[in-house]
Amino acid sequence: MKKLLLISSLVVASLLYGQGSQPVEITQQDINTQNEMSDASTKDITPKSIEDFFEEFADNFGIEYGITKDGKTFYTGKSTVAVNDTDPQFAQALQNAYQKAMLNLQTEFIRDVFGRIATNKVQNYEADNSTNAKEFDELPKGDKIDQILNKLTQLAGAKLDKALKDLGIDANSLSEERKKTLLKQEFLNKTMTNAVGSMSGLIPVQTIVTQRRGEYDVGVIAIISNKTRQLARDMALARQSTIKGKGKKISEYLPKDQKGFLNEYGIRLVYDENGAPVILSYGNWGYVADPSNAKKTNILEDKAKETAITMADAAIIEFINTNLSLKDERTTGDTYEDIIKQSININDNSTQEQTQNITNIIDKVNSKVKTSASGKIRGIRTLKKWSYTSENGIEHVGAVRFYSYTNLANTNEVLNTKPNATKNESKKSSNIQRSSNIINSLDDF
Repeated sequence: MKKLLLISSLVVASLLYGQGSQPVEITQQDINTQNEMSDASTKDITPKSIEDFFEEFADNFGIEYGITKDGKTFYTGKSTVAVNDTDPQFAQALQNAYQKAMLNLQTEFIRDVFGRIATNKVQNYEADNSTNAKEFDELPKGDKIDQILNKLTQLAGAKLDKALKDLGIDANSLSEERKKTLLKQEFLNKTMTNAVGSMSGLIPVQTIVTQRRGEYDVGVIAIISNKTRQLARDMALARQSTIKGKGKKISEYLPKDQKGFLNEYGIRLVYDENGAPVILSYGNWGYVADPSNAKKTNILEDKAKETAITMADAAIIEFINTNLSLKDERTTGDTYEDIIKQSININDNSTQEQTQNITNIIDKVNSKVKTSASGKIRGIRTLKKWSYTSENGIEHVGAVRFYSYTNLANTNEVLNTKPNATKNESKKSSNIQRSSNIINSLDDF
């Protein structure tokens, strides 16, 4: 299979930004494919791993090295769910895992397009070639061992054995270890990657929830292209998009039953019956019911639904305007030590020397990623709220929010304000396995 690989290349940047602010043309075939990829009303789920989903997606849509022939770029991300499906907070953990998977995906994007890398290699070499390198200083009198023994002489029998055990001392062979390093060699390779940039227009097309060794994983596939970037600009500037095509009622893109909403996270791009682009956003959350307190449970359910709405809105704002910074520092290498260990038997003061060679492989990672997004939520409305209790008794709730220019225009009319349709385009805006449904084709992006 052709793998959905992520590349870091200037070619990617040129593909993403090559058309600048020129209007993007879209055909009806584009629209049909887009709607197909984003349609959650039908789906075909076959048990497979996250990587299998990614490879299958790449094969189905002719993606090679993360890019299609017409320059659409795909990214993937995955994350492990913190708890299993019997935990009362499994629903919340799923949403958190989706957010982490999206952040991992965004990290790959920002690294590829805006990343700068610096590397530093260091080797240290130390050796003790002194004539007395293997000699140990005489043990001081009245050291810690002597003090311990003095206290232990006041104990006997089981109390003595317990005291020795508490001290971590083997009563049968009291000893002290002393070490002297004869040779130390260390090689370090440090690399630092920094990236800061804007990533508006990155839109998920499918999410996957699957199991690996009994634990759950969440995977995300997202796309960015000139079309998706133009839609994000149109939304940021509160203007009607020139991109149009034949679609259907947006409610018909939703899953047919409540359980189907468990597979949908984040945003989807569809076209309504009037041909206008619409951003659907799925927010998921959950709550832990209190069987002994119905009033408390009702409040918790309502609060969880409000949280789901907030997450759905945040996903739309991220599509419109997201800035991300990455700082990734990795240290690799190895260390070698040649040491002398001297053991002293407390009972008869006899000593024994032993040479030891110790080799350690160094692998340290210090990574920090931060995203920030802000924008107005005018034009976003609720399409549906839902609740579902899984077979394991987990309480799931969610909301589907959607943005459209029609929503925005209606709200502006109510507020007696005019849509901001004349702004210069050049201005920048601030054992369950399941998957979401693919309701688009590549031509829709």
